Amino acid sequence: MIKLRTEFKTLIFFVVYYIVAILAEKSAPSGPCTPGAGFFLFLLSIPLGIILALIFLFKYYKSENKEYINSFYIILAIWATIFLFGYYND
Repeated sequence: MIKLRTEFKTLIFFVVYYIVAILAEKSAPSGPCTPGAGFFLFLLSIPLGIILALIFLFKYYKSENKEYINSFYIILAIWATIFLFGYYND
């Protein structure tokens, strides 16, 4: 079994998750009154990101392993990128 660091697992998870969300939005697009599957997956990613960030912070303070704080920073960077992309896209 391949042993991956938590930073890579976090990055791979979010990349795959957002690719699935984009594909779900393309296959079942949102309408004006009916949100599609991609919209629901994006909304689900907000609490998922918060929960994962809190878990990584807890693990970091419990073990002092830098992998967990780096994973926390990766989650923050992903959300900052999404916010900036959405802000400057308009």
